Amino acid sequence: MRCKEFIRLIPDWLDDALVGKQAYKFLYHMDHCSECREELHIQFLVKEGTARLESGAGFNLDKELAAKVEDYRRFLRRRDILNRIVYVMEAISVAAIIFILVLVFMKMRF
Repeated sequence: MRCKEFIRLIPDWLDDALVGKQAYKFLYHMDHCSECREELHIQFLVKEGTARLESGAGFNLDKELAAKVEDYRRFLRRRDILNRIVYVMEAISVAAIIFILVLVFMKMRF
C-alpha cells in the first residue's frame, strides 16, 4: 500500500468501515511508515478531540488510539479464526457428501 492510499483510507478506518485485505494492508503500512502513522494520529486527534472538546469530556487520545489499533487487530484475528472454522466445516461437508455418494453408487452396483 502506498502512502497516498493509506491517507485516503484513514477516515474509513476511523469509522470502523475498513475490512478484508485492505484492513491488513492498512495495519501493515501503519506499522512500517512513521509518516503515515503520524497522519493517522493527527486525523484521530482532530476527529476525536473535537468531539470531546465540544462535550467537555476528558480524554487521553494517545492511549485511546493505541487501544483502537489493538482492538482492531483483535477483531481481525477473530475474523480470521472464524473464517478458518467455516472453511474446515465446508471441507467436512463436502467430504461427507462425497462419502455418501460413493456409498450410494457402490450399493447401486451390487
